[in-house]
Amino acid sequence: MEEELQGLQLEDNTPQSQQHQEQHLEAPERTATAIIPWKYCNVYANNRSPERLFLFQGQSIFIQQRLDEKVTIDQNTGNVVWDGAYLMAKFLESHIGNLQGKSCLELGAGTGLVSIVAWLLGATQVLATDLPGPHTEHVHKNTGTNARRIAHERGQEIAKHEKEVDGGDDGGEREDVRIRRRRNRRERKRIIELDSDNLSVAPLDWNTPVLPESVNFKGPFSYILCSEILYLPKFHRALLKTLTKFADDQTVVLLLWKQRGLGEERFFEIACRPSTGWKVQYLERTVLDAEFQDQPYGVAQMTRIPTNLTPSSH
Repeated sequence: MEEELQGLQLEDNTPQSQQHQEQHLEAPERTATAIIPWKYCNVYANNRSPERLFLFQGQSIFIQQRLDEKVTIDQNTGNVVWDGAYLMAKFLESHIGNLQGKSCLELGAGTGLVSIVAWLLGATQVLATDLPGPHTEHVHKNTGTNARRIAHERGQEIAKHEKEVDGGDDGGEREDVRIRRRRNRRERKRIIELDSDNLSVAPLDWNTPVLPESVNFKGPFSYILCSEILYLPKFHRALLKTLTKFADDQTVVLLLWKQRGLGEERFFEIACRPSTGWKVQYLERTVLDAEFQDQPYGVAQMTRIPTNLTPSSH
């Protein structure tokens, strides 16, 4: 989704024939389109489709969108996929990579795309959070459906490789069999085992950043992921409070936002004050997916300044 936030009501100018094609577009690995590189802005792209398809790590992710409610600057913004969510997910895939052994917290998860990709990259714990009520229900639907399907498919893929590695002579030359088994061992090592239980959802209000008792892991997290959540300056202090609650000196906070002139940068003015204990590093726009490098998006990472180095506020 990317209409300007002023009035966030989405207009659908996609021809009906194109909508029909997108809604019935099969996952690329099941069609001839597997030989065509997947692009976000492709001929079938329709941000008004009830279901949108994304490809990460060679895996199909199907995201349900709620189109029955009006989207405005301060309500129902999590009903649809924002371009910024895709960009954050793409950044994780391209620049962070393997997240095995890491924990991730997503704030303002919306449709859950970013959390799904973090989980797909092997994060041991991924917690997608949003406001209580329909917001988290929507996240839960998308994360649960995709995680169960992908984990099942990944399990089948692993079983296939292990069978080929451990199987007996298939009648070919012994050298051919050994080469095939070595190849399968290498491929098997590259496959990340996935457990759908490692991806969970919880409500979280930044004004009172306390996770429910049902959440097993409450931080501190290795990564805190924030895409397109800076457009309302009235929430900046609460956001910083939440980041501080779930971070330690080893945590990396990743933020991605579109510069709409709504005061997004004010957040960093607050975060950079000596008394807050945070350090901000702005990243070059070249880290963005190539399709978006000419658009006004910002990317930054924040880390805590070690306590013994933080200037006293007294």
